[in-house]
Amino acid sequence: MFSGISECFWVNLAGFQFIWWLSVLLGNSAAPVVLLLLALHIAFHSQPVGEIHVLLVCAILGFTVDALLTLGGVFVFSQDNPWPPVWLVLLWLGFAATLRQCLRFFSRRYLLSAAAGSVAGALTYWAAVNLGAADFGFAVVPSLVLLAVVWMALFPALMLLADRLGGDRVQVW
Repeated sequence: MFSGISECFWVNLAGFQFIWWLSVLLGNSAAPVVLLLLALHIAFHSQPVGEIHVLLVCAILGFTVDALLTLGGVFVFSQDNPWPPVWLVLLWLGFAATLRQCLRFFSRRYLLSAAAGSVAGALTYWAAVNLGAADFGFAVVPSLVLLAVVWMALFPALMLLADRLGGDRVQVW
C-alpha cells in the first residue's frame, strides 16, 4: 500500500530537510531519528535493494570528499578530533536518498547539475557553518570558492552514479 511513497517528490524533500536540520542543529544526538528516517525511506521504497546500493556508494563518495576537505583544514568540526562527525555520514546517506527522487530532475543533465551543485553545495555548507555545525578553517570567500569548485564536479558525479546504479526510475505520484 505504501510502497514507493518515499519516492514522492514532496515526501522525499521533506524527509531530507528534516534530516538536514536535525543533523546540523543537533549533531550526533540526532542519529537515532535520522537512522529511523533512513530506514523508513528504504522500507517504503519500491526498489529498496537498488536504493540501498545508491545510498551506500554515493554517501561513501560524498563523505570521502568531506573527510578529505576536513583533513585539509577546510572544515573544523572539533578541536579534539580531526575527523568529521558521525552525523555527517548520516547526512550524506540522507542526501544520497534524494538523488533518484526529489533531485531526479538533474538526471542526465550533468552540465546543469554542475552549475546547480556549485552554487547550492557551497551555500549549504555556509548555512551549516552559520548555524554552528562546523567552522571554516580558512576565510569564508576562499572556502566558498573551493566548495563551489568541488561541488561543480561532485554533484554531477553523484548524479551519474545514481543514474548508473539505480536502474529504472519509477515515477511515483
